[in-house]
Amino acid sequence: MATRYQNIADALRRRIASEEWPPGARLPSETQLASQHRVSGPTLRSALDVLETEGLIEKRHGIGNFVRVPLQRITYSCGEISADGQAAANTALRFSVSSSVVEAERDLSSLLGVPLGAPLTEYTYVSRLDRTPYSLARVYLPSFVAPLNVPAAGRSPWGDDFGDRFAEAGLRLSSVAERFGARHATAKEAEILHISIRTSVLTVERTSVDETGRVIAAALLVLPGDRAEAVLTTRAKREEAEWSR
Repeated sequence: MATRYQNIADALRRRIASEEWPPGARLPSETQLASQHRVSGPTLRSALDVLETEGLIEKRHGIGNFVRVPLQRITYSCGEISADGQAAANTALRFSVSSSVVEAERDLSSLLGVPLGAPLTEYTYVSRLDRTPYSLARVYLPSFVAPLNVPAAGRSPWGDDFGDRFAEAGLRLSSVAERFGARHATAKEAEILHISIRTSVLTVERTSVDETGRVIAAALLVLPGDRAEAVLTTRAKREEAEWSR
């Protein structure tokens, strides 16, 4: 059963969808909205928090609540990047890459199969469209993988341009596995991506394995739910397609 604040969030969402308040418009004050819906201020703010988490509104401290101008969405699809209806968006995205040496914490130790505290090379990719951050990817390489020559501006926002460099380093990539999840952004992710810690993000955990079964790279991707999505495509095998005719 929906709570009072969820019902109010539904009502406000419908008003936004009908463009009673168009993109960029300021909503009535919280006092006015609380009076309209005959609820307390905290209940009204809980409803507004839902809409902010969904990316429908943004709170400007000391000013008010505004309907967000919809952001162009990008799509993560098998390591490729595309945008809604615009092939040109590939070139519109800009990627910055930085690197540092870190120690393997528990999750990375398990993921990479290295001892706790082992040195790792971390590559951090941040993609932007105009001035808006769109995605965050962190790629970790264990110490037996020599530092690779990664340009300051990568070719992909997902950190998946290591394939050619693995071959150059004498590593033969055998398989790539991806695990998807969803959660709220951490404080650090929210700071980098300019989002609220209440914003839902899609996470992708990608591991690259060589022919000997060693994990030679682990990538952790963070995609804000209001500007990115993932598309998985399964292609039928030829013999299955022929059998189904």
